[in-house]
Amino acid sequence: MEACQPGMIDITGCRVSLYPMKDQFATPILTSINETDTSAVWQQTDLFSTLYRGEPASVIDAASALFINAYDEQTHLVGEYTFSKGCPGDLAGDSFLNGQQAKPNAANNQEKGDFLVDCKYSFYAFGEKNYMEEIAAIVGMAADHGLNPRSAHYVTILTGTASQLFNYFEAALAYAHENLSHYVLEATISVNSPSKEVQDHV
Repeated sequence: MEACQPGMIDITGCRVSLYPMKDQFATPILTSINETDTSAVWQQTDLFSTLYRGEPASVIDAASALFINAYDEQTHLVGEYTFSKGCPGDLAGDSFLNGQQAKPNAANNQEKGDFLVDCKYSFYAFGEKNYMEEIAAIVGMAADHGLNPRSAHYVTILTGTASQLFNYFEAALAYAHENLSHYVLEATISVNSPSKEVQDHV
């Protein structure tokens, strides 16, 4: 496989690591991997994470389902996400590209994703002189999706339903895909955190 040049091949990638805070933590991870429809992406699960590669909408569809399928209302669940496109060190293989932007998990994600989550994320636009303007545009889109973006040191904080959040990620990455040759979005998503309960009562 040969290395790509920035913007040369439209492969979007996402690495996801799930952390259910419970004794039997492996079960929800493995169940979610099996329940997520990966027919529209290239997938690989290794020691650290699950990787999806393909077209932006399809990658986000699978990445969304992995978190939503692992959710239960009694468990503190954290998801670590790294979305990327256009890295000069990327490879041209290991992807599923057919031009359809298929979202086989969309109905499931919409039906089951109506629970509140908190998210911290950072967006990086590489090789752009006006990168701060591009970051501002991406963050501004979060408000349009009802996620109430708030600035914190080194990150932006979002709060909304899981469906709202992943719909926003889809819109943000669609914008980045059209306007930027190389970008990375890193996010941590949390639901049912006991720390949030303590913070809310302070």
